[in-house]
Amino acid sequence: MERLTRQQVINRVKETGDLSEYDLSGLTLSNLDLISVRFRSCNLSGTNLSSSNLSMSSFEDADLSGSNMSSSNFIGADFRRSNIEGSDLTFSSFMGADFTEAILRGADFTNSRLTAAILEKADLSGANLQMTEAVLIRTKNTLLQNIKAYGSSMIGANLAGADLRGAMLHGTDLSGADLSFADLRGASLIETVFVAANLAGADLRGTQLNRMDTTRANLEGAKLDENPLLT
Repeated sequence: MERLTRQQVINRVKETGDLSEYDLSGLTLSNLDLISVRFRSCNLSGTNLSSSNLSMSSFEDADLSGSNMSSSNFIGADFRRSNIEGSDLTFSSFMGADFTEAILRGADFTNSRLTAAILEKADLSGANLQMTEAVLIRTKNTLLQNIKAYGSSMIGANLAGADLRGAMLHGTDLSGADLSFADLRGASLIETVFVAANLAGADLRGTQLNRMDTTRANLEGAKLDENPLLT
């Protein structure tokens, strides 16, 4: 895999907009305009992409593990099958981005915007989603074990069948969300809002349910411990 310098990256973006299959690991690519650039199968591990505009760019099958992606614009970006494990994605915008089958274990999304993002079949185990705006996200067959999502907004999210075991969802707003047949065993749902949410068939055994709001929620067939504290 051929390695490029920062200046070579800038020049190639101007010429072709295609950086597929290059080694850009460890480079500082912050404060750049990289709209609609192709990074397919690129090595971006440990790369600094902070404060850059990468909207509509493609990162299919790329290695972004341990990278700095904070305070950047990734609206509509394609991250299918990419490895973003342990990366810093704080204060960035990922609205409409596609993370299908991406590896996001331990990634930090604190204060980021994920509205309408696709996270189907992705692995977000242990990821930090605190204070994120994740309205209308799609997470079919997604691993969300042990995520931290304190105070996040997941209104209308599609979490049907999601694995949320051990998730920390204190104060998370899941109004109107679809959590049918989701696995929430051992999750912390203190002051979590499930107004008009669909929890049909969900597994809520062993969860902390103190002051949880289930007004107009569908709990048909949900698995609950005896005497749960529901409001």
